[in-house]
Amino acid sequence: MAKNLLLAIAIITILNVPVYSQKNQELIEQVSKMYTGDAASGSNLIGGFSFWGLFGGIVFSGIGFVALVYGKRSAKFRPMIIGIALIAYPYFLRGTIALYLTGIALTTALYFFRE
Repeated sequence: MAKNLLLAIAIITILNVPVYSQKNQELIEQVSKMYTGDAASGSNLIGGFSFWGLFGGIVFSGIGFVALVYGKRSAKFRPMIIGIALIAYPYFLRGTIALYLTGIALTTALYFFRE
């Protein structure tokens, strides 16, 4: 959903380059309201995510990628599954606190449930 919002904002911005920036901001707020239900969220969030939410998603997805590669090369099933979960879950959580708590829990599970 966040990718669709970013794509829509990019298309609106590209198509309306000669138009005044006020009109672009109104269009971005309308698109943001369609996806988040709140027009104010378009001004300080990137695709519905805060900066720290995006940063956490990148960090935990990176940990998940390393776990996936490790599990695949060593033929261990648990690190692969937890790695896939770490890669995928940031796409489904928007709240920054929930994103970090889930990432910490999955990373801890990766450490304790390794074979």
